[in-house]
Amino acid sequence: PHGRGCYVSADRGFIVWVGEEDHLRIMCMKKGSVLNAVFDRLKTALDVIGGIDGISFAMSPDYGVVTSCPTNLGTGMRASVHIPLPNLTKDGTDKKAKAIAKPLGLSVRGLGGEHTPIGRDGTCDIS
Repeated sequence: PHGRGCYVSADRGFIVWVGEEDHLRIMCMKKGSVLNAVFDRLKTALDVIGGIDGISFAMSPDYGVVTSCPTNLGTGMRASVHIPLPNLTKDGTDKKAKAIAKPLGLSVRGLGGEHTPIGRDGTCDIS
């Protein structure tokens, strides 16, 4: 459809989707354990996008960024890590991982996002 698009960086670690569920989805990814590098790249990109003339975002003084998906109200930001949890997933499910994560305010998802399976090695998406 008209007005939709996707930008993917040469290293495939930075993606911008326009016209997706949230209208604008920005993803920044990197293998490793240095989270600051990912956040710094994301912050730089957000500053560039926010500085484009004619672009404005719906903001609520009470709820923050307004999106089409109510679960993404607020900052609209979700940070996650893919991590193997072999002792919690040895039964082939993420039930034990979810039981531990829930009281901590964390979500456990499959490697492809919500409603997808965990990795064969027990790798889960924790956010």
